[in-house]
Formats: sequence, C-alpha cells, structure tokens
Amino acid sequence: MRPIDNSDLNELLQRKPILMLDAIGLTINFIETLVRRSPSLITTNNGKKTLPLELWLEILEWTRLWRWPLLVQPQSLEEGSIDALVCASIPKWTRCGYLADDRGIKGPKPQRPFLLPHAPTEASIFKVPITALGQESKLLYGGLTVSDIMARVEDGKRFVCEGNGSICAGCGGGHEITKNFSFDWVCGDCSYQLLCPLCIGLGYAEKSLWVTDDRYEGEEGYLT
Repeated sequence: MRPIDNSDLNELLQRKPILMLDAIGLTINFIETLVRRSPSLITTNNGKKTLPLELWLEILEWTRLWRWPLLVQPQSLEEGSIDALVCASIPKWTRCGYLADDRGIKGPKPQRPFLLPHAPTEASIFKVPITALGQESKLLYGGLTVSDIMARVEDGKRFVCEGNGSICAGCGGGHEITKNFSFDWVCGDCSYQLLCPLCIGLGYAEKSLWVTDDRYEGEEGYLT
C-alpha cells in the first residue's frame, strides 16, 4: 500500500484501480481549508459565534486520531477553482477475511471480487482536491494488498485464525489450515506456530514457522 500523489493522476484515470480513501481525513481537509482562509466561514446557526483558528486546529489535530477507510474507484477529474479527483465508493465486495487457502492470494479467481460503482449516487461520490494529494496527511492509497484491506477496511476480521493472529500447526484446525496454505511439511506438528498468512502475508507467515519453532527456543530471533 502506498500514498497517491499528483504524479499518479493520469494512470488512475486510465486504469481506474481500487483505492482506499480516508473519508475522515477528507472532511478534515475541507474544514481546515475553510478555517485557514477565515475562521468566520464556520459559525453557529445564528451566525453570531465563531471559534479562533488556534482552537480549530487543535480540534482537527485530535480528529486525525480517527480513520474511516473506504474502498473507492476513481471516476473522473472535475475541473474548477480547485481541481478534484472524483471517486465513487465500492458498494460491495467478497471479504478478504473469508479467504481459506493460498489460491485466493497467489492466483485470484478471474471473477472480479469487487462490485464496481456503475451508476454511483450522490451519496457515494467523494471529491478529493488535487491540492490535498501532495500534503503530508495522505488521503488516498493505492497498491492495496489482501492484508491492507482486511486490517483497515474490514476491521481486522479474518476467519482463518479467528482473530488470534497465530495458529498451532497441529491443534484444532491447524492441520487443515497449514495444508491449505501450502505449508504441508509442518501439518500436525505442534512444535510449529504459524502466524496467520492472511494477517501478515504468505512470505512472512513462512518465516514465522522457524522463529516460533519450539526447537529454536533461546536462540536469536526466536519469538515467544
């Protein structure tokens, strides 16, 4: 996963890949743009009370602690006083946390797992100012992986490890899981603890087999 910047625009509009948008970050960007122009642009309902810029900036800094990640697809470039990349939210997809073997990671099925927004409604449209893409607080991310989507968009829910993060290669369903993810050589061996391949990826999961092997306890690199 990597942040999107202005240099990616042409490719995004041609390929229209699936991206991840921080919707709260987009709202913060909008409010900060207004109050930096003039705090009086945001008032109470009767228009009599405003907040000083310093207080607005403190509120926005606290708000940055929260994230609302959404999957979106770029649609077009809207030109205006400030150009904006128009994105539509992905309405539905097959959850990555449901993957049960390595085939869905190494060689996904030809059927697209995402339902694309062919007729997006106004509520599903997000306009990302081009000027915001170059700022330190990144709003859009591309190059998404299965782990990225599970961790950030699907709230970390995965059904291989049932949220535990690790699997004993010999206990419970560990025998079947290690076999499904092509770690056949440890099937049924309780001396191995496999870190969930959906959580951290196949490569790191394979490395975890030796750093959690009971036979290497006490050696450098061993994980408890």
